[in-house]
Amino acid sequence: MFANPTACHYVAQMQKLPLLTVIYNNALYGAVRRATLEMYDSGVAAEADGRFMADLPAPDFEKIVAAHDGYGERVEAPAELPAALRRAVDAVRNGRQALVNVVCRA
Repeated sequence: MFANPTACHYVAQMQKLPLLTVIYNNALYGAVRRATLEMYDSGVAAEADGRFMADLPAPDFEKIVAAHDGYGERVEAPAELPAALRRAVDAVRNGRQALVNVVCRA
């Protein structure tokens, strides 16, 4: 999220870069959570293990890459991952950028 995915995919599209991105998507901004707990270790911000401002909905990263002529796929079940990675690698081998958004919620 902090790498500005829209700009990254735009550059990959413009330069015709066949990149593969795999996102370990735990839908948790860990840096925000850690900073919150370090500064405010008690009170509302620290409730629920500091997830108050860190457990935010993530965008559909697979749609962002698709908007830039790339291949995107969301994976929510471990059994789906091998086939999704094969499809993404195939897209890269055919000259497209690809992204696999692997949702890893506990």
